[in-house]
Order: sequence, then structure tokens, then C-alpha cells
Amino acid sequence: MSYLKTLNSTDVIVTPFTVHKQFSYTGTPPGSSTDSVFVVDGSNSTYPLSGGREGTGSAILVYNSIKQLYYSNFLSGSNGLSSPINTASFNPDGTITGPFYEPSYNNTIQSIDELRYFPTQNGTNLLSVLSIPSKLFGEYVKPGSYSDDTMSDDGQGNLLSGSVKVGNIIYQAGLVIFTNSGSGATNNFVNPQWESSYTIYETQYKCTIRANEFNYSLNPSLITTYGSGSVLSEGKATYKNFVTGSDFSPYVTTIGLYDDNQNLLAVGKLAQPLPTSQTTDTTILINLDR
Repeated sequence: MSYLKTLNSTDVIVTPFTVHKQFSYTGTPPGSSTDSVFVVDGSNSTYPLSGGREGTGSAILVYNSIKQLYYSNFLSGSNGLSSPINTASFNPDGTITGPFYEPSYNNTIQSIDELRYFPTQNGTNLLSVLSIPSKLFGEYVKPGSYSDDTMSDDGQGNLLSGSVKVGNIIYQAGLVIFTNSGSGATNNFVNPQWESSYTIYETQYKCTIRANEFNYSLNPSLITTYGSGSVLSEGKATYKNFVTGSDFSPYVTTIGLYDDNQNLLAVGKLAQPLPTSQTTDTTILINLDR
């Protein structure tokens, strides 16, 4: 009689699937926050602005950070056309020509229809940025799910006001960037809403009982001397007469999953007792989400 069975790699199937959840903010987001959405402006001027905030709250640093992280490779054309990315060339003689370092960061275009435009003239409030904390967008903002009172994203990385492209949304960073073609106007992102994305992994364990396996029951009610006899003193038991017949087939009610050290990790309960077969294999599927 066996009570444990080893599962092979072919018995375990891991299937990822993405789930989404709707989030929204009522009204105008504040200028700073630690646990919710907030809006900051970016300005291209001398650091720091007169009367402006220094450090991470500076509009100058917001402007330069957004430019470096998401637009530094797309500044050559007035319409946001991609500029060549400068890279170093390693010559056969061991010398290196060209720049040693190119800070492209997350400049990668998210779709073939995405347009990157960034205002480079001097001025204040050249762009506005809505920042969504990671706990509210998960792994990325679902493309096509963002909207507010005046704008929405097209699912390709573009921020639209009607049919006009006025900025970008960086899905994996949770940043909605309003440039308004560099007109100097800010945006407050009133009543924004979006959907988060998170990948859940479903693991399926295939537990197969062969016709010649698990043909005895571990139910203590089938043992005549359980509790005071040979089970505790000698490690063996005497089964009742009807259990020892060839026609007896035990029922499966519970399956436990163990690690290599036989520590119980999970318990699966069947909706109703399942009789095992003496002629065919019985397969039970256990699904776990993580």
C-alpha cells in the first residue's frame, strides 16, 4: 500500500493570465502624495526657479527627468520623429569610436503608431505629469483604459484630446505626460480613471491514480483495533472483514501536496467522495493560483 506518489514535471502545468482592475480618482489630483495619484509640472529654465521648490519637487528636475528617461532619443524632429541612437563602435584593432555611453533608458517606442514630441524651448509649465503609484497600476496600466474629463489614451501610447495627440502615456511606469505641443499650458487631469494589470499564475497538478495503486483506505473507521491496539504499539492494523475483499474500492475525499521532506503544503478537498477504479486509471486535477 502506498500513500505518497511523486509528481513529475509533465504532471505540472503553469499557465499565466492577466487580470485587470478599474481605478479612478474623483476631482483634481493634488500636487504631491505618497499613496495616491498626483500631478507635477515641468519647466525648462534655470535651476531653481525663483520662488519654486528645490529637490524632487522642482519643476526643473521634473522636466529634465522626463526628457532623459522617455524622450532623449526623439528630439531631432519637430514632430517627434526618432533620432538615431548613438552607439559605440568596437573596431578590430581594439579601439573604440563614438560615444561610450548612450542613456536611452525607457525611450523604446511602445507601438508603431506612437508619436513622441517633447517641448525644448525655454519656459515654465511646458508639460504636466500625472503619476500613478505602482500599487494602483500593478505591472502596467492597461493600454486604452486611461481617460479623464478632457483626454484619453489610444492604446498605442498616445494621449489624445479629441483626435489631437497632446502627449504620451508610459504604461509600465504609470506616467501620463501632457505636453500640449509645448504651448505652455498645464493640465490638471480632472477625474482620471484607468485599469491596472497583474499577472496571475495558475498551477495545475495532475494526480493520476493507477488501477493497482491506493487500493487500501486510510480511514481509521475501517481499522478494528485503532487507538489502543497494534497501530500505536506495533505500527500495523487489522482491517474489518468487508475491507479485505477484492470487491472493495476506497473513495478519495482529500489530496495533499507535499514537499521533498514530506511537509504538507496544500490540501485539496473533493466536492464529493470519488471511488477509485480497479480497471482504469483515475486522474484528479488540482488548480492553485499565485
